Amino acid sequence: MKKSIVSRTIKTALASLLAIVVSQQLSLEFAAAAGIIAILNIFETRKATIKGGLKRTLSAMIALLIGGLLFEKIGYKTWVFGLYLLLFVPISFLFKIELGLGPSSVIVTHLLSFGKIDSAIILNEMALVFIGTGFAMLTNFYAPTRQDKLNKLIESIDEDMKFILNLFGKSLVENMEVNLYDDEISKLENDIDKAIGYAIIENDNLIENSKNLLHNLHLREREMELLQEMYYDLKTIPQEYSDGKYISELLIQTAENLTEGEEIIKVKNRIDFMKNHFNMMQLPQTHEEFVIRSTVFQVFRSLDQFIDIRNFINNNDKL
Repeated sequence: MKKSIVSRTIKTALASLLAIVVSQQLSLEFAAAAGIIAILNIFETRKATIKGGLKRTLSAMIALLIGGLLFEKIGYKTWVFGLYLLLFVPISFLFKIELGLGPSSVIVTHLLSFGKIDSAIILNEMALVFIGTGFAMLTNFYAPTRQDKLNKLIESIDEDMKFILNLFGKSLVENMEVNLYDDEISKLENDIDKAIGYAIIENDNLIENSKNLLHNLHLREREMELLQEMYYDLKTIPQEYSDGKYISELLIQTAENLTEGEEIIKVKNRIDFMKNHFNMMQLPQTHEEFVIRSTVFQVFRSLDQFIDIRNFINNNDKL
């Protein structure tokens, strides 16, 4: 059984039990309802639990207002409860508090059971809501962190990028194994998707620095897109292209200094130098030479953007 399932099971059982016990100790009517409310308010993350709890509390207040008015004006009859639902359901969706439809309507049935409404009954019902919601929030403050898994995935992502950049560099002077690239980019994409999933959960659990990690992972996602663009450009540059070795050196240097803040800037300066070098070269004489020269500058642009993003990530990681 997954650790997250075990954790959620324990939190749900504990929150429900404590809510019922406290409600009973306070001599509240329908004490078991507090336990049900606690169960319904346990979500996967802290953020979702807080948001859900607030929505259900607001829902209960509106439900009691509508139900109380209808019962008092028309009478405490079963069909009036149906009328209440006809009003409350669309209002819930209108205010986006449909999460509270079930528990709030259960509370309204309590009014039907009491056959009357007064301040003591209102306090009883709201106490059930606050106790159930409160214990759900308290128990959900414990959230198992995925930081270790996330850090390992990020290291793996960076290593994958280094491997691909090295592969690109070698492809300009050696035979390129297309399948090798396909396998590696597929692995990179899966790792980024998995890491973003972990980071979203960490962020919703309000874990320190998780927002920063999530932002950096989205930046790595953009880096992957640039790698894919470079791949299709590099495929059109023939191995016999004499200046291919310069581009090869840039790609390999980028791979070697990917996670080195100051060194990666030196590679960017080297790209600027190479741009000037190619600009000063003799103009292309044939259509094929023109296409290759144009592709080389596109690779420079993509690599330049890639390094700008990486420099931001490296600086952001230090914060």
